Amino acid sequence: MSRRTITALGAVLCAAVAIARGVGAETKARPSGVAAVPAAASALRNPYDGDAEAVGAGRKLYAMRCAKCHGRRGEGWGNAPSLLSEEVQRSSPGALFWFLTNGDLRRGMPAWSRLTEARRWQVVEFLRSLD
Repeated sequence: MSRRTITALGAVLCAAVAIARGVGAETKARPSGVAAVPAAASALRNPYDGDAEAVGAGRKLYAMRCAKCHGRRGEGWGNAPSLLSEEVQRSSPGALFWFLTNGDLRRGMPAWSRLTEARRWQVVEFLRSLD
């Protein structure tokens, strides 16, 4: 294969990946699914509320587990909704914890129940710190 053919194939492949991931699609309007959280779960309180160290720990976990879908700053892209949306930001810590724990595979959100409860609450505390 010539260099020109390889370059053209690379460009086509990149375009196909971008289309498949929905790059350029509006993600802010995509519902997060947090609205479906049971009321009892929404009432849960975060034991790390106001803990700056928990925000830092949650930031590290977010970077490792969440940023590849939701973006480094939570802006969302492709099929992953923005975590900066009003719907997510006004959700209770308990609702975010429940959703993080249970996920919603129909929406592409995995369940993170294999993370310890403490780590899930740290991620929630980080999410609450996003502007």
